[in-house]
Amino acid sequence: MKKTKLLILTLFIANFSYAQTTLMDSLIQKNYSTFKKNNNNAFEGKGWTTLQDEISKNNSVLLGEVHFSSEVPYFTNAIVNNTKFDNYFLEIDPYTINTISAKIKSLSPTDLDKFRNESGSALSFLQGEAEFDLFKNITQQNIKIYGTEQISLFSERLLLSELSKQSKNAKAKEIYKQMIANSAAYDTKKNTTFYLFSDDCLAKMNALSALDLSANEKEQLEALKLSKELYLNRIHRLRIQYMKHLVLEKLPEWKDKKNLFKFGANHMPKGESLMEVFDIGNLVSNIEEANYRKSLHIMVIGKEEDEKLADLNQYKSFLTVVKDENWYSYDLRPLKQEISKKKLKVEDLELERIIKGYDYLVFIPNITKTPKRGLQDH
Repeated sequence: MKKTKLLILTLFIANFSYAQTTLMDSLIQKNYSTFKKNNNNAFEGKGWTTLQDEISKNNSVLLGEVHFSSEVPYFTNAIVNNTKFDNYFLEIDPYTINTISAKIKSLSPTDLDKFRNESGSALSFLQGEAEFDLFKNITQQNIKIYGTEQISLFSERLLLSELSKQSKNAKAKEIYKQMIANSAAYDTKKNTTFYLFSDDCLAKMNALSALDLSANEKEQLEALKLSKELYLNRIHRLRIQYMKHLVLEKLPEWKDKKNLFKFGANHMPKGESLMEVFDIGNLVSNIEEANYRKSLHIMVIGKEEDEKLADLNQYKSFLTVVKDENWYSYDLRPLKQEISKKKLKVEDLELERIIKGYDYLVFIPNITKTPKRGLQDH
């Protein structure tokens, strides 16, 4: 009798699982479209037309990306070239962003290349050729750019260099120069940690705090100290708290404007993020909703050069329809509705968060890494 009950239960579970997979596959097959690159640095096809229409109807557009690719900046460029945005938010600190923007506007092409080669990884994601070209295009379109991230471990010397040029305090200028030299020597000795974590850096930041500095200098030094603590403590929630603070701090400047956010896919869902906190995507979604407007959340994934489709097993239901080299756009909202009605159950919690947190999933059949300019680290 027990064996019979166990067999019936096993068959029920198997049938339920099969029915759920069949329902998901059916919903996906009914709610996807494709598009492809054309020769005008843009796209063509039903999928692109649909995305453009959705982008035009939403006040804020949030792209959750895979970092360091050539294809996502191409996709983003096509978006900003077809839709007028007022503001662009990205996952780099505001001070590095302001420095790079100023260099693009003021330097000759030759000097800009020299700056990029010398700065290397201090430029964070903008070390990548495709990302820099996108950023340059956005800058030249006079879209307001906001950096919303802690200061990178690789960017401290660039920040100190700019502070040294801007400071009116002779003693501070001398300390900045010492810190730059000591940081360079620190790297030459191949220390296992970073100069930002050193006793010398802490002592000199404390010495700077005792001086009469401009408000801008004080702000940047406090941001550098905070970044050090965030790195040392490695508390993801505090990092996200700081990123949300930077976005919220500028709310009066962007709340009534057309906004584009481009961050890692972890950060952009409407609900709980893929790392189990409520992130920027959730914040922006709530702000837009509170103002009777809408936000559009698009996740972009792809198959990298050394991957097989089987490596993307989490998305296998979506990939069953992939037949060619087109880009595939999936409308996730019908799946979300079925989850809400309790008709569809997604066993993979992260995939459920993606479906509930994003409106569209874009799959790129071949993701290539963007070449990087300059040194890979200090």
